[in-house]
Amino acid sequence: HDDPHLSAAGEIGAQELAAAMAKVHAETPIAHIVSSPFVRCMQTARPVAEALGLPIKVEPGICEILQPGNFPPQFLETAELARDFAAVDLAYEPAVRREELRAEYGDGAAARRASGAALQVRARLSGRILFVGHGASCLGIAEAFGGSDYIGYTSLTRFVRAGGRWRVEGRFGDVAHLSD
Repeated sequence: HDDPHLSAAGEIGAQELAAAMAKVHAETPIAHIVSSPFVRCMQTARPVAEALGLPIKVEPGICEILQPGNFPPQFLETAELARDFAAVDLAYEPAVRREELRAEYGDGAAARRASGAALQVRARLSGRILFVGHGASCLGIAEAFGGSDYIGYTSLTRFVRAGGRWRVEGRFGDVAHLSD
């Protein structure tokens, strides 16, 4: 079962992200939290969901890279996640279902899959969305909305739509909220 939990440093980062998102939410409310189903992403999303009072929508389309050696995906089903993560939105219908996922041969394939999933999620949901993903999937999410690079752990990047196009507003991959 290849689904590790957050490290102690990751737990601290998740708490610091939650505090930063509470400030963002107070100024410009977030409507949705969409997370990869892998436990470490859910552990990152949980304190944010608690701070914002929002459910977590589990989206397999933004999961970790699915190398042939780790296929089929080693993440828990949404109903199983809901036992440990009370904020899971069991009514959410993912853009990409587990059975639609395929083995991937690199970050580029994972990024393309995540980009397509993020655009589908954006089309389905109204309001501001916080995506919680992994290195390659966050690369794809960033590419879908005007970014062009990897985003670091528990960093924040804000994308806005202007003139019919997505673009980065402010600092890409901002980690100013993190203590380490």
